[in-house]
Amino acid sequence: MTKFVYVSDEYRQAWQTVLNVKNSDNDLYDGIGWPKFTDSFVEEFNFKAQEEEHYILKYTRPRDWFLNDMWGEHEYLFNMSQHGYTPVPYEYTDNLPSFSDLMMKRAEELRDTGKEIDLFYSGGIDSVSMLLALIEVCPKDQIRLIMGGYPDPVHEYPDMYKNIIINLPHVEMDVGDLFGQARMDKNVFTTGCEADQLFGAVGYTLMTIYAHIDPSQPNGYRVDRSAPGNLSDPKNRAWNNNRRENKVRNLLLTCSWRFLRNLHVSKVDMANYQPFFLHNDFERYGINLHLDDKMYYYTPSHLEAHKEEYKKCKMMIRDFIYEKTKDADYAYGAPKTITKTTVQNQLQVPLSPNWTVLAVTEDGTVVNRENILDFITKECLTID
Repeated sequence: MTKFVYVSDEYRQAWQTVLNVKNSDNDLYDGIGWPKFTDSFVEEFNFKAQEEEHYILKYTRPRDWFLNDMWGEHEYLFNMSQHGYTPVPYEYTDNLPSFSDLMMKRAEELRDTGKEIDLFYSGGIDSVSMLLALIEVCPKDQIRLIMGGYPDPVHEYPDMYKNIIINLPHVEMDVGDLFGQARMDKNVFTTGCEADQLFGAVGYTLMTIYAHIDPSQPNGYRVDRSAPGNLSDPKNRAWNNNRRENKVRNLLLTCSWRFLRNLHVSKVDMANYQPFFLHNDFERYGINLHLDDKMYYYTPSHLEAHKEEYKKCKMMIRDFIYEKTKDADYAYGAPKTITKTTVQNQLQVPLSPNWTVLAVTEDGTVVNRENILDFITKECLTID
């Protein structure tokens, strides 16, 4: 059995292309070595693909994403691995250390790997908080910043750039290959993506900006671009509370892979996959917030209608930034940052992205265009 930690929509489409060929009737494909599957297998594949798409949309992710149940109980289309991450029971944890202590403990863990740390930095509060923790415990030459955001990671927080970043190894990416910059074959890779998932975001930015609660819809919401979305409106608190556990359960292990879609290696070291907030202690912190009914839900949006709401979110991260910088203007006024399309060449043209990474197996093998047929096998799927 082959298990994956990441699967792309391109990999899913490759499967569909192979399955859509009428092998028994089309001589054109007989000599190219594509595998053949029974009609019942194709039917089961399509059912599982549609089922996974339903849950992806239910959890407000784009339909081209994937799911991974961190408890390993719900099987979607592909065999997924939790790559050594053991989740915690969904119950209240007494005597949890302060959030500030958790931040510093996590920074020390990354320092103690002894490896260079590739930190994806946007200038938003998640990446700023990570950097503040890491620079306090790490040698300067252990941190390598990979910078890309909107409107600009430098201008988002110019004091951070002027006082700290300019003295660190860093890659400033305005146009080019942001998703190919990490050196995950030898460096630790970390991002702050999981903070949104753990600490109150109602969903992925592009899915929620214009999403509105609608009980008549299968997923409980509809998209209406005539008005800003209302998923995070306080009157919808019960809706968000009810879905929070399963949303985190199925999405937490998938968040940061989007920054690794264009790696230029054939294998990565899975021990180097270390998103900062992908950690049991932060998972417990989020569960406590939820069970105490203290979670502040927000739409991760740059729209004017959501700006004030965003300034009230993730207050524990904002407090940590203020503790370390005493800069109240940034700590409590920083808006949402997003990754602009110019940082990745493939997003600049109206074509399907020609990513170098189609999938990654649990042992770190990168599925690419050269070896993809080795991974069009029944052993890759949850179909008997």
